[in-house]
Amino acid sequence: MPQKSTAERAVLTDAAGAGVLDYLLPLPGTPRYAADARPLVPGAARTVLDRMRGWRITTRAEFGGELIAMGAEPQRTSRKMRRNLVDDPPPAAWAGLAPDRPGLRVTAFDQGIDRLFPAIQEAFPPGHPDSRSVLDPGADRAALSALLSGRALGPVQDLSSLVVDDGRNADDPVAAGLVVNDRAAGVLWIGEVFRRPDDRYRGLGGLLLRRMLAAAAGAGAPEVGLAVTVGNDAEHLYTRLGFRDLGVFTTVRIPGEPERAG
Repeated sequence: MPQKSTAERAVLTDAAGAGVLDYLLPLPGTPRYAADARPLVPGAARTVLDRMRGWRITTRAEFGGELIAMGAEPQRTSRKMRRNLVDDPPPAAWAGLAPDRPGLRVTAFDQGIDRLFPAIQEAFPPGHPDSRSVLDPGADRAALSALLSGRALGPVQDLSSLVVDDGRNADDPVAAGLVVNDRAAGVLWIGEVFRRPDDRYRGLGGLLLRRMLAAAAGAGAPEVGLAVTVGNDAEHLYTRLGFRDLGVFTTVRIPGEPERAG
């Protein structure tokens, strides 16, 4: 697929060498994914469908709609949000927040997939906008593995954390968790935030987010970003925490087999 590249972004070109689509380069291990894709010329959708077969693309909803109308497969509609930590720093006291229920405690993040997978599956039951597929748990584990290994959104950061419940089985103690990744261009990105659907765990996601925002600001990070699926009530929490809406984005898959080099 013809393209011109910079350190972190690439430009899809047409047969004449003119730029058609600007996008964020895939991270190592995640081929054929164009994030933050921006059309450069009218009619870019046709070139994208012709030259990016087999790719997944995340772009603003308007261009995503063009691609879908021409045959692309819709996969997710999300709202991108950012939290400015410089102009609107969170309260420093947030860094010391702790659960107020007996037996619950915040711990350092454990990247062991076997400890996290059951809790994440429970956190997104059928009917939830981010529900995992009960028909293909292998694909769910693969997606979580890509997130935890850094292949999906960049390396997992020490700002990530868990809440464990000492009253649960020692082999399955996780009540809630927050995964923070270092995305391309040094942007801290919330890869996942979850809690098990138990009333005792209500509010733990917000607690972990507040702790992280204060710690990130204290470490000098300028901002934190995330994408929340449209229809997920967590959007209201993010707004209360000071995240601002940057618009709706659509992820699609371009039909067909990818071009082979050579």
